[in-house]
Amino acid sequence: MATIRIAIPTEKGGLDDLVYDRLGRAPTFTIVEADLDTGEIKKVEVIKNPGAEAGSGAGVKAAQAIADAKATVYVGPNPGPNAYAALQYLGVKIFTITGVKVKDAVKNVIEELKS
Repeated sequence: MATIRIAIPTEKGGLDDLVYDRLGRAPTFTIVEADLDTGEIKKVEVIKNPGAEAGSGAGVKAAQAIADAKATVYVGPNPGPNAYAALQYLGVKIFTITGVKVKDAVKNVIEELKS
């Protein structure tokens, strides 16, 4: 059983929330732990994004929060250049998806990772 942790920027959080349209300024991250083999969602948690209220460096603070949550995959809008570099450095895979519910984004990414 291969388990992955996916971080998704959200407004309020949860599987029925929409993927937020910005990484650094998203109010929360929904962290989804899923079984890569079956696609089954094992755990969902919502954390505050420290970048949401940062004066500067919001994307990098958000990337660090994703890594601190032990997420290995980021799903959301295109990160800015600094956040992108930070996510790459931290070994987090990046998938760009917006305008869908969190549960649909998770399903799409799991399918893509399995192929």
